[in-house]
Amino acid sequence: MSRNIDNIDRYLKSVVLPEYESNQHRQQLRREVLGKIERRQTMSVRFKSWKYAAVIAVVIGAGALATTVGLKVRKLYFKGREPDGTYIFQTEPETVETEDGRTVTTSRTVGIMADPNKTIDVEQKIKDLEEIDLLRQQDDRELIRVTEKEVNGKPQPRTFGFKYILADGQEETIGESDPDTQDRERSLTQEQQDELLSLRLQRTGKEEYPGIEEKEVRGRVFVFKRQLYVLSDGTEVIVSTGKPK
Repeated sequence: MSRNIDNIDRYLKSVVLPEYESNQHRQQLRREVLGKIERRQTMSVRFKSWKYAAVIAVVIGAGALATTVGLKVRKLYFKGREPDGTYIFQTEPETVETEDGRTVTTSRTVGIMADPNKTIDVEQKIKDLEEIDLLRQQDDRELIRVTEKEVNGKPQPRTFGFKYILADGQEETIGESDPDTQDRERSLTQEQQDELLSLRLQRTGKEEYPGIEEKEVRGRVFVFKRQLYVLSDGTEVIVSTGKPK
């Protein structure tokens, strides 16, 4: 190990590292880092590990390298497509140790809304989502939507919608569960969820909001509009969608 460290030191002394210049430059560097990591994962194990570190250091520079310490690119896989056009992606399983010493295996599922009559480039979307995962780990994103549900008066897990700006300038909005409410029991079956989704799609653009309220979420005030849906079996679902004030 010490020999590898000496090799890194000698290598880095012979190169000039690029400096951080602007937010746009940082985004460009981030995209290059992703490319380097992708190629590194497919390289032969015969190459020396110190060369990997040296190549990445040359690309992103000392200042930018500090911002990537501890970040991990989790590979994503395409799982399929829902009837409403949503593309479902999932991260590879990851085993982590909990605070009480137990080990659990987890993975994240990401849904991308799309026109049911159109297709997207799945491979490119996977690359975008891997970049988004890095931004997520850095909390480099903006909360733009909060969705709350009640089923027969019982609160359900809350979901967030985060806006991400990628290195190429495109914007993506990704939904994820609120970790503070993810332990709440989900009361709807898959069939009920499908029916609720159908009702919401039918009412898009002609909603009537019987209740509007303001509340603070993560230090920002959101305006919530409540909408009641009654399923065919009589189940009442209130969906409250909050957007920044």
